[in-house]
Amino acid sequence: MRLEINGWSSKITFSATHIIPGHQKCGRLHGHDYAINAAVFGEVGAGGVIVDFISLKGFLRGVADELDHKILIPMKDSSVEISGETVRYTSCGKHYSFPKVDCALLDLEVASAEGLAEYVLRDLLSKMKFPANVKRVELGVDEGRGQGVWTGLDL
Repeated sequence: MRLEINGWSSKITFSATHIIPGHQKCGRLHGHDYAINAAVFGEVGAGGVIVDFISLKGFLRGVADELDHKILIPMKDSSVEISGETVRYTSCGKHYSFPKVDCALLDLEVASAEGLAEYVLRDLLSKMKFPANVKRVELGVDEGRGQGVWTGLDL
């Protein structure tokens, strides 16, 4: 069976800015409205469910809240520097300086939809214990309606 959570319908959304280094158009600071989606595959388990919708949606909303109205900073990008309470980011010859409090410092190389999907999936799997009846978890991040990236992992 497949359990699915649609981030748009469930209001698991956030707005954020990012930079895709080296990309002609997206190499400059710009933003999107994002949604986080999930699919969980498995058999019906305890309580007659695959997994509890409420706890899964709660976790995903928490991630969306952490990223909402932030500048997404990929900490594995060598052009990112942190000095005290300031984050400096260089892309396409432009030098950006942001208050650290306005940034989401992410364990990523690039703050793309692909990177965000991997990031949220890793966070989900490290913090939420899935019951033995769950066989696979997939996570999607939409960068606006109609375009998104999915990743997944067999458990």
